[in-house]
Amino acid sequence: MALTTLPVNSPATQLRVQGFGLAFMTAHLIVYPRPKITNTVRQFVVDNLESIVDELNLEGYYSKSSDPLGYEAKNGGDSLRSQGVLIWGLNDEMRLHLGAKPIDLVTQSIPDSMNGNLEI
Repeated sequence: MALTTLPVNSPATQLRVQGFGLAFMTAHLIVYPRPKITNTVRQFVVDNLESIVDELNLEGYYSKSSDPLGYEAKNGGDSLRSQGVLIWGLNDEMRLHLGAKPIDLVTQSIPDSMNGNLEI
């Protein structure tokens, strides 16, 4: 079995170099800290969402994370998350690929128009 190497200059890496954090929270993508996120960054995430999600999924697999999709409410000790995060919902195909739990349409559904604009 061949090992899959993590991308060197991927969209996720480009965001991290700029000081952004990326993680899953209830199988949604979150990017933080909120004060640094501009409209350009929002559009970059939208344009590269599938690549970013794939890379985070690989990282969770290789790190043998006990909660790779972020269902347990933990910030991992990252103080930047306390400044606020923006959330992107994943489409059904991406959620299926990740093995995510079924979405609760009342509490977890994010309309496309709100992707990258919903803040917590």
